Amino acid sequence: FRGSDDYVRRQQRMYAERFAGASDVLDIGCGRGELLETLTNAGIAARGIELSGELAAICRSRGLSVERADLFEYLKGLPEESLGGLACMQVVEHLKRPSVPEFVELAFGRLRPGSLIAVETPNPECLAIFATHFYIDPTHRHPIPPALMAFYLEEAGFTSIEVVRLSPAVDTMPELSELPEAFRTKFFGGLDYVIFGRKP
Repeated sequence: FRGSDDYVRRQQRMYAERFAGASDVLDIGCGRGELLETLTNAGIAARGIELSGELAAICRSRGLSVERADLFEYLKGLPEESLGGLACMQVVEHLKRPSVPEFVELAFGRLRPGSLIAVETPNPECLAIFATHFYIDPTHRHPIPPALMAFYLEEAGFTSIEVVRLSPAVDTMPELSELPEAFRTKFFGGLDYVIFGRKP
């Protein structure tokens, strides 16, 4: 439901810039592998885990380093401070509510000091996601507001937290351009957001 490979790749070019200079980056829930390809093409050493055996096999057929694994079991099995970066795109909305802060705490422990985390998820500030996007995927459990995700990162110990709103709703729903700009920006802005944090 996220769109074609090319569309997703275009959306993820920014992550190559954000993770520039990093190594041992883990992509959690790597799906078809678009982000891994983007990072690898930028010279960033990255690997992924994916719960779906079919998707993991697709990634491996593309020459990507991907294991089929549950994110909690995998992270618990890693040594402390063994990762140089962590990306988690469109995954946390699939988790049970109490599992999200648990994931963030595990990620903090597995990242080396100075490493970046990036978590992308649907943006519930944008009311359009409830009409056309969020519930079209039956495996989505609940949306996570940016302020709550920021709280989880802060509680775990991350600093330099930054929220970037992505995919303006008006791009796929042109009718929204008829709304006053201030109202549209506040209630129908980015369909997704990504939150960045850094382990001090």
